[in-house]
Amino acid sequence: MLTNEEKIIKVKCENSLLFFARYIYKENHNRSFIVSPHFVKIAETLEAVTRGEVKRLIINIAPRYGKTELAIKIFVAWCLAKWGYSKFIHLSYSDSLALDNSSQIKEYIQSDSYQRFWGMTLKKDAQSKSKWFNESGGGVYATASGGAITGFGAGVSECDTFSGAIIIDDPLKPDDAFSDVKRNAVNNRYNNTIRSRVNDRDTPVIIIMQRLHEEDLTGFLLDGGSGEEWTHLCMPALDESNKPLYPNKHTFDELEQIRQADRYTFAGQYMQTPSPDEGGEWRKDWFEIVEKQSVPMSSLDWQLIIDGAYTENTKNDPTGFQIGAKWGNDYVILSSIDKYLEMPALLKEVPSHIIASGVKIGLVLIEPKASGKSLSQMLTSQTRLNVTEIKTEFVRNSKMENVRACSNFIEGGRVKLIKGNWNEAFLKQVAAFPNAKHDEHIDLTCYGIERNLLRTFGMDVY
Repeated sequence: MLTNEEKIIKVKCENSLLFFARYIYKENHNRSFIVSPHFVKIAETLEAVTRGEVKRLIINIAPRYGKTELAIKIFVAWCLAKWGYSKFIHLSYSDSLALDNSSQIKEYIQSDSYQRFWGMTLKKDAQSKSKWFNESGGGVYATASGGAITGFGAGVSECDTFSGAIIIDDPLKPDDAFSDVKRNAVNNRYNNTIRSRVNDRDTPVIIIMQRLHEEDLTGFLLDGGSGEEWTHLCMPALDESNKPLYPNKHTFDELEQIRQADRYTFAGQYMQTPSPDEGGEWRKDWFEIVEKQSVPMSSLDWQLIIDGAYTENTKNDPTGFQIGAKWGNDYVILSSIDKYLEMPALLKEVPSHIIASGVKIGLVLIEPKASGKSLSQMLTSQTRLNVTEIKTEFVRNSKMENVRACSNFIEGGRVKLIKGNWNEAFLKQVAAFPNAKHDEHIDLTCYGIERNLLRTFGMDVY
């Protein structure tokens, strides 16, 4: 029999995820659950999920910021207290992590404090960490995001109340973030397998993760990869005024130390912007923007450099067009843009682009990839343009080597941009390397520097 005070606590727990978190955590860990503002926001959003107001939710937050404790372990235990029949699928990049979370949910449920209020009985065969049920039919199926999901679905069909969810926690291991194969495997598995493991069309999906790459699962889904509408709760470690999100975990000075130690880790995992605006191999402020009237436009030997691609599909790389020239000891760029084009539109675009530039193009340089070689051959046979393929011998072992070979010129202020509406997109991409989704402006600028500046020092690369 509950006392009057216990009855009040029970009602408060059921009405508030955060109150439940504070109660159950203190009872089981013998220390307080410190309520930071970000916990309040997470709890409010998860409650909206249970009310049916949010069907697809992405939470981006730094590692070790309590996301797993609150949004998985405590949340599932709370849901089962309120809706005992709820069925959950829990996935993570590591089978051991998913199983550990599943085990700790059970520990909360089997604790004396939980049992006194809700008296939940787990089935006798619920010893497994990967799959267990209570006597109301609710339970958890936990496995790695790449593991098999058979014989179990999240949620309950045609249920008028909340009845469970698919919860994905960090689907991609940080070490795999720069592997196209492994990122694509996670993204494709969501579409081909995970999203279908629901027992009802209204069963929600919750993804909780740190950002690792522009094309990680968050980037893929927010870019329309699944065709679903997502609610996005993005929680950077520092707000716009540099106030720490979780000061009990990291002060501003501590976060700044992390930033200085590893810019990419900080940008992605802590600020949830996997393409940092500043601090990459090339910084935005290394590029001087000059007024067009300050450049002797008519007296320079302008070149059009093309990094070709054969598609109108925006999921693939676009074709890059850069017009630049040697200006004294510097390389000046008139424009650097990209377009998604197929043949014959790509072929037609080249002379049109030249005419629109307003300058005389003495040389067209084309990267001889599959599409580039075809483009080079057609331009040579069908136009009077002076077309040259970029020699492949100059390309080093990796794109990073090319970038670093050119970095001194850029840092030294020897690459200048003529002011134009293309500047912002160009700078955003080059400063984000190697985390940017596309990198045609990186390639084009390296080619321009190689031809116009490195040649000066004896490197004949064309």
